[in-house]
Amino acid sequence: METLLFFIYIGLAALTFSRVEGTTYVDGIYYMVVTTLTIGFGDITPQTAVFKVLTFPFTVIGITLLALIVTSIVRLLADRARRRKNQLKKQLEEKTSEQRRIHGRPGLRRSLTLHEELHKLREDDWKRERRVHLRSVATGITAFLVFWFVGALIFHFVEVYTSQPS
Repeated sequence: METLLFFIYIGLAALTFSRVEGTTYVDGIYYMVVTTLTIGFGDITPQTAVFKVLTFPFTVIGITLLALIVTSIVRLLADRARRRKNQLKKQLEEKTSEQRRIHGRPGLRRSLTLHEELHKLREDDWKRERRVHLRSVATGITAFLVFWFVGALIFHFVEVYTSQPS
């Protein structure tokens, strides 16, 4: 939700910039992204007093929305890690109780077996996590490239449309 709100905000702020400053919508998006991310190349700057005044609140709101996105991502990852840790703890407790039930009293040999089982669980978990991370990276790169090319097409058509004489 925060991400959608951020993109809508950037789009509306860019539209405002392009109308007030008399530039293209693409320049407006470029200006708002560069300003919101606090990069500030300085190649596009507001020329009107209206947008010079509006730049600060637009930037503060954009940075706030960006911070909300980052916070929600961190919260999501922390919740996922906590659930995974609880799941592994539960699996280990189930294996331990099963071993006690099967073998009776704990002995030296059984504790070595539990240690080996714990090591195997960790190794399996590491392999599973690696597959999940690789899949996530591949999905992220694919989504990035799709949005990049779709965005490039949209910008191209906007530029062609705005450069045609009326």
